[in-house]
Amino acid sequence: MTARRVTTVLFDFAWTLFARDSERWVGNAAASIDRTLAVGEAHRIAGDFAELLRETATDPAHIARDLDPRVWDRAILAVLEQIPGVDQALASAMHETHAEAVEPYADTVATLSALRDSGVRIGVVSNVGWDIRTCFARHGLDGYVDAFVLSYEIGFVKPDPLIWVAALEALHAAPGHTLMVGDHPAGDGGSVAAGIPALILPMVDSPAQKRGFEYVLRLAQVPS
Repeated sequence: MTARRVTTVLFDFAWTLFARDSERWVGNAAASIDRTLAVGEAHRIAGDFAELLRETATDPAHIARDLDPRVWDRAILAVLEQIPGVDQALASAMHETHAEAVEPYADTVATLSALRDSGVRIGVVSNVGWDIRTCFARHGLDGYVDAFVLSYEIGFVKPDPLIWVAALEALHAAPGHTLMVGDHPAGDGGSVAAGIPALILPMVDSPAQKRGFEYVLRLAQVPS
């Protein structure tokens, strides 16, 4: 039996295509308020933030943050203030600089380019309360993405299958020829309810590292 060709790949955003440089983000935020951090503290704080976001991603009490930018701002500040060593001042400074510290993983550009060169359409499906297009544009990657499907713009939050239905419609794609790539088993893995196979990649902390997208290219039958 011949495998179905993948014609569309949907990517999650945070900790899938992009991640925050912990030293740059937390370190610069602390410096802006004249706060001295212990060795390794910036990395620990950023790691705690990533874990808290992942833990609450599918919590009904937090879903509203991904539907309204105003709620997002309040909710993210509240999450930051739960982290040991992060007070209101540091939380505020980190929130103000979070977008600028987002960087693509080391193999993000090459992967998007390879998919595009092979005629595979690309979508980004994200639970988020702010416009992540700015991050793609800052790194010259916006031209690789055929559609952004963001929860706060369409009113559906992963793992609700309707967010993937919206993505399929935006990309004129068939679920059986589409692949979802993410880092969250419960959230990104929800695509299977919409008939879309999911590839869930283990967490990689630093954007300076490769994300492991060779699996994506292999499944899409795209030369690496």
